[in-house]
Amino acid sequence: MGGFGGGVLGTQNWPNFNSWLQNTWGSGASYETVCSQFYGASNFVFGQNPPYYLDNFKSIYPKFFGLPTPLSGCGTTQGDATLTVLSIDGLDYGQFVQAPGVLPQGSVIVGLGDGTVTLNNAATVTNANATIQTYQASPIPNGVILMYLRLAYESLVWKRWQGEWWVAMGLFIAHYLTLYAKSDASEVYSQLQTAIHGEAPTGAVPGTVYTLSAQPPNGSLQTLTKNGVFQTPGIDYTLNGNTVTMTNATVLNDALYATWPISYQTIAPAAITGSQIAAAGLAGGIQTSKSVGDVSVGYATLEVLSGFGAWQLTSYGQQLSTMAMVVGMGPALVW
Repeated sequence: MGGFGGGVLGTQNWPNFNSWLQNTWGSGASYETVCSQFYGASNFVFGQNPPYYLDNFKSIYPKFFGLPTPLSGCGTTQGDATLTVLSIDGLDYGQFVQAPGVLPQGSVIVGLGDGTVTLNNAATVTNANATIQTYQASPIPNGVILMYLRLAYESLVWKRWQGEWWVAMGLFIAHYLTLYAKSDASEVYSQLQTAIHGEAPTGAVPGTVYTLSAQPPNGSLQTLTKNGVFQTPGIDYTLNGNTVTMTNATVLNDALYATWPISYQTIAPAAITGSQIAAAGLAGGIQTSKSVGDVSVGYATLEVLSGFGAWQLTSYGQQLSTMAMVVGMGPALVW
């Protein structure tokens, strides 16, 4: 059989362990002593991982994100992370957003303003009327998905997993999200709804100045009526904050009534619930017994994974553990 590299012990035809370990593990470390020559065999692996984004994980397991909500009429400027939007209703910090060709991968909301949204990434093009897909109804909070993505990224080294790294990243994240769904995921999500508020402004009749209980959004009323007759803003009255000033003073027995839209949070069922995600991913083991009377079924976990603890609890963890037993054995050199 052939050798690996040149000889290192005099003129003997032995493999160059320095070159072999560095090529295999990508360590870049110095192997100058006999002990350090076998440093790589101790399962310490070094190297830089390739980028991995929420987009990568969603393309494999979209069920964890739910259905996207399109946000049209967005304005982007190349190199600027702040977008102009028609409304920020339903948006929140940490939400995952996508707009291929307009926003980079892995974009999430980090700031909300008056008609603006700030992302962690700058837009790649200028577009005055872009449509952004926002994940507002995710059965698993976007922040939780990102948290476990980072954990997977710090735990799995590409130099060891090579091409299997992409599969391992997905399985790692899906495993933890399934456990999260089992114990902590809410089967409902909050949804922003709009209703109409109506009230009679307070003030003395007759008079010209009246006060509302709150300042209407956007500084305008939906309607103001006097004795059932609609009043025209800017002509029949003006609104400043929560103060209504009538152009013509009211007379005895006049009745004013104002309405404006309000937003409030309601609880609605998620498109796919946490229990459904957990049920789909929890491990069931191998069926070992079955009875018909008082129906009972017995399952046994895979004995070969007995030392993998909580990784046995989901089908994703079982797959990852099985792969890890092969990948973790390290390289072998036949001489």
